[in-house]
Amino acid sequence: MARLRPGLAAGFVVVALLLTGCADALPLAPPTRTTPPPHTVTGVPSVPDIKAGSAATVTLRGFSAYERASLRIRNISCQGVAVGSGFAVAPRVIVTNRHVVEGATALQIQTYDGQDRKVDTAGAATFADLAIVRLADDLPATLPLATSNPKPGDAITVVGYPGGGKLTTSKGKVLRYGADIVGQSDEPMIINDAPIEHGSSGSPLVDSAGQVVGVAYAGKPEGPYWAVPVQLLRQIIDKPSEVGDIPPCE
Repeated sequence: MARLRPGLAAGFVVVALLLTGCADALPLAPPTRTTPPPHTVTGVPSVPDIKAGSAATVTLRGFSAYERASLRIRNISCQGVAVGSGFAVAPRVIVTNRHVVEGATALQIQTYDGQDRKVDTAGAATFADLAIVRLADDLPATLPLATSNPKPGDAITVVGYPGGGKLTTSKGKVLRYGADIVGQSDEPMIINDAPIEHGSSGSPLVDSAGQVVGVAYAGKPEGPYWAVPVQLLRQIIDKPSEVGDIPPCE
């Protein structure tokens, strides 16, 4: 468990539509997958550069690369304990949502096979519901980022840990683009129909080539669901100045 120093950036109100879930303080059990890998995915980079790799099939006891790159996150703050999801884009770099890490005095990160990872730093984007977490040790797998946003009608797969529980894979498609449902960004967001639940905040949206095209962050109980497009994610990765301190616990 790593201690995080609260930043000076102002926080925002977390509305009921955000997909962070609450949990008690009991240790996390090793995750299990609820559905089989639906398709072949591209390979993952072996260096911190975020680039698409060559084709690779499902590996390590049937877990695909995007499942192995998915992470379960627990936020311990003055408000209690909440859970979310995330994914690795480099051996020691995780992407998740701003609201997943906001107010954290400590973050716990766990891999698909139940291994804990020590957090070095965490920062929040200034223009969208995104956050970057850096770790002390390498992760078992990473995911490449797509070079462009998905189009309406494109198939997507979402991988995360709803409720802080089992590793869950769901399928859907991009419906359209629309306004940010929580009002953090002026940029159009992905609206899709891949079923997700509370605790799925920070899950990657993966296209048919196995590349990340978005980051889940909000939804309505019966859908649809909202995600930050990959081009906005690339902005905070390419420009570290766009990442500031996490909002303090209030």
